[in-house]
Amino acid sequence: MKQPFLLQYRAWTLACISLACIMGVLFLPAMPQLPGYHGLADDRSFWGIPNMLNIMTNLPFLLVGIAGIRLLAKESALNVIIELKPCYYWFFAGIAGVGLGSVYYHNEPSNNTLVWDRLPMSVAFMSFFCIILGEYVSVKVAKSLSYPLLFAGVGSVLYWWLGEKQGQGDLRIYGLVQYLPLVLMPVILLIYPAKFSHANRYWIFYGLYGLAKVFEIGDLTIYQLLGFISGHSLKHLAAAAGCAVFLRQLMIRKAR
Repeated sequence: MKQPFLLQYRAWTLACISLACIMGVLFLPAMPQLPGYHGLADDRSFWGIPNMLNIMTNLPFLLVGIAGIRLLAKESALNVIIELKPCYYWFFAGIAGVGLGSVYYHNEPSNNTLVWDRLPMSVAFMSFFCIILGEYVSVKVAKSLSYPLLFAGVGSVLYWWLGEKQGQGDLRIYGLVQYLPLVLMPVILLIYPAKFSHANRYWIFYGLYGLAKVFEIGDLTIYQLLGFISGHSLKHLAAAAGCAVFLRQLMIRKAR
């Protein structure tokens, strides 16, 4: 009886956290994009390229994304769950898309260009969450949720963008898509057993993404302190480093 009870306890824990977060977000007022969001600290141009460092620091996303796709195409190059291989492809395609979309956004920051940054980002968020679900909770559940979650991620960005065009932008659903997995993933890592070795790499990934968010919040302060690079550029590098750690994990881990 202990095992079924433990499985139910874990599932109910995730369900209750998810429900609490969803209900909390729905009770918040609509959240349009802040007018000053596009005013990033480092807007220097080099060689005629605007926002040069914010553009160039997206290159690691593109490199990691392409490397991940190429290795996935090689049999046994990466240790992944075969049933969820599309999710790994979607993740690395999303990461490569972030590199391209973010370059497009930083070339001329606006809501209309930001949407092309957030669309691949939402694909990366949702596919990575499905990978975590499959590797820790249930392959069957992850597989059944993969496309609904991908559609929810893309839909949350389109919902915000179309709302902004009508003067009624609302980031609540996109925020839920981005932050609910960040709340659930450490809980999953703690209460479910790992199916692969080197599971600690997920904590490194998580820590680097958290650091990226700190850099994003401290964009101007960091730029004023360092003088040569902004928090937003460092955000790109930290987040891309986390993706590289995940790719390396897939290369070296073994099934338990």
